[in-house]
Amino acid sequence: MLNTGRKTLPLAVAFVAASQAMLASAQLEEVIVTAQKRVESLQDTPLSITAYSADMLENQRIQNLTDLSVQAPSLQAYDFPTSTSNISLFLRGFGNTDSQTLTIDNPVGLYIDGVYIARTSGATLNVLDLERVEILRGPQGTLFGRNSSAGAISLITKRPGDEFQATVTAGAGEFGHWNAGITFDAPISEQLKVKATYNTESTDGWVENKGPNPVVDQPAEDFYQNEQEGWRIAVAFDPTDNFSVDYSYDWSEVDSTAPYYQQDPSSRQEETTHLFLGGAPYRYVLPESNTEQSGHNLTLSWAINDSLTLKSITGYRSMEEYAVQNWSDTLFFATGVDWETDAFSQELQLLGAAFEDRLQYIVGYYYFDEEGEKAEEQWTNANTLALDALAEPLASLSVLLGGNNLGIHTLDTDLESQAFFAQGTFTPDILDSRLDITLGLRYTEDERDATRGVDPSNPSIQFFPGQNSLDYDRTDYTFVLDYAFTDDLSAYFRTATGYRAGGSGERTLDFGLTFDEEEALSYEVGLKSEWLDNSLRINAALFYTDYDDFILTISGQPPLFASYVENVNAGEASVDGVELDIIWSMFENANLTINYTYLDTELNDVIVPDDSFLLAGPPASAVDLRGVDISNQTFIPFAPENAVSAAFDYSLPMAGGSSLDFHLNYSWRDELFSQSGQGLPVDSLGLLGGRIAWSGIELGGTSWTVAAWGRNLTDEEEVVYNLSGFGFQYNMPRMYGVDVKLEF
Repeated sequence: MLNTGRKTLPLAVAFVAASQAMLASAQLEEVIVTAQKRVESLQDTPLSITAYSADMLENQRIQNLTDLSVQAPSLQAYDFPTSTSNISLFLRGFGNTDSQTLTIDNPVGLYIDGVYIARTSGATLNVLDLERVEILRGPQGTLFGRNSSAGAISLITKRPGDEFQATVTAGAGEFGHWNAGITFDAPISEQLKVKATYNTESTDGWVENKGPNPVVDQPAEDFYQNEQEGWRIAVAFDPTDNFSVDYSYDWSEVDSTAPYYQQDPSSRQEETTHLFLGGAPYRYVLPESNTEQSGHNLTLSWAINDSLTLKSITGYRSMEEYAVQNWSDTLFFATGVDWETDAFSQELQLLGAAFEDRLQYIVGYYYFDEEGEKAEEQWTNANTLALDALAEPLASLSVLLGGNNLGIHTLDTDLESQAFFAQGTFTPDILDSRLDITLGLRYTEDERDATRGVDPSNPSIQFFPGQNSLDYDRTDYTFVLDYAFTDDLSAYFRTATGYRAGGSGERTLDFGLTFDEEEALSYEVGLKSEWLDNSLRINAALFYTDYDDFILTISGQPPLFASYVENVNAGEASVDGVELDIIWSMFENANLTINYTYLDTELNDVIVPDDSFLLAGPPASAVDLRGVDISNQTFIPFAPENAVSAAFDYSLPMAGGSSLDFHLNYSWRDELFSQSGQGLPVDSLGLLGGRIAWSGIELGGTSWTVAAWGRNLTDEEEVVYNLSGFGFQYNMPRMYGVDVKLEF
């Protein structure tokens, strides 16, 4: 044993010495955020927040909100069951499972350069030329107060540059994927600068819609097809040193098809569509869905003096979507939704400092107005001999062989909201000025009017006309104590409230049935720290959030009640949890990142309204649930108990200033529930991805990057959405490709 010790001791000493040398040479870059409406370091922000820089977005090939959720375990994002271009967002286990509904707001606020995005249909990232993405976790009831009761996602774009430069990208991959784009900065003068971005891409459907049956004179596209293009122009004008004007316009269009649901969750049927009875190949009627979204953003900033700035943010956004889904072999049901929204917002901010900069404050006013229209058509094949609800009946063979049209119901909505807010951070002249005290208040008034009707040419036989009007007022607050023990170690206590306006369900039997506002109260204790000469960053948060009048979505049981969706107030919901963010610069050019989230959710007092349509079981033995507490069979969806992501990045210097950049990431989450009622769990899921890039290749005054990438490298096959126990959607199979980038 003595000999063994003599041999291993020098090796151990050498290993420790080498490790210390590597650690000493590694430094983490400072991360700048604007989560409190002012520019500050991530480590100085007393809030649980994750930030992704432009380089991180590129290395991890994050191109949309679903990609972002893979790397951010507190964020879960899923395609809405009727459309692959509509995203449902959840933070810390809370979100909106009915994100294609005009009369319900999303509790996860989405913002582009400070402008609120009320609807997530067509919300693509790859056309925006992002500087960074910030994920603010927990209620943001003061500064991001428009229904951000679960948290906020803030997208910040790059300002036009001072020098002419251009970036051209192109790529190709599995499932017929290809993409191309260009971004260029074109300064016209020292005061006037312009940036333009264009992007287009296409991916074939990875579930082929084919079978021996012919589809005559009707479209029958593959499931999961996606073709999109978009462009954006940004103008920065700085006429004086203390006044700036930023204007941008973005437009995007997505042609896509719906996700595929199968009846049998025990075997994967990803390659072709099948019949429920017998599992034989079958081709279904499936037209393309179309989504267009555009927006104007005008930001004016006037530095009145060295300690006072006035800012105006004006936004106008428009969205139009026609989405078709065919569940003929699962729910025996099909739907087509044609809807559009127009939203205007205006925010005024007065940002200042006082008492020798010991007080940093913001005072503001916010106005938001959204008008929406919708027409929804529904079909069923549950009461006919048709195998396809969307198939047009053949006159020579009787109507029984075609789907049964259930008619069209319409919706008109108008939402008007305004708020006054103020928040200040004060550093008293005590405790060596290491204590910061923050107090924020926001007063909000919301008014919502909604009218449901029917199309006179094809009136719905399920949904009848009705209307409702709601108005609310609410005061929310934020209180924070933040203490810096050292320059590299601080801790904070934060309590905040949040608010989501009430509304009504579009597909309830009685449109007069409304739900009240949802109120959130959160407590959070956090740690921000850097260690080992700023080579190791550890941030952690311990939190508890309580929701009163939690807004819950419960779907009707197929096939007879598949059309109906009920939105009600559950009595109480709560979540307590832990978030841990670690980044370690292991040695020069090598980083290890680990993010972990633990959630423990609880739901109480879920009582079915007396005028509900809810019945449990088949018609012959249905149980009337009206007035019954169904808490023991109701669940908070998309709230995995454990979720973790890990990434390793290493850059190997090469000749001529180029480098080989290696990125490997893995994400895993526990099983979760995809819907609130009926106990519908989906499997746990682990995904492995990676990217290898040769960057900075200098050729003739240009810089090239060539990258190979892969997603779901182990080709995992798991159910990711359980639709009422009748339809099951799987995750996307393994996909790989190459990208090329040229900069000049």
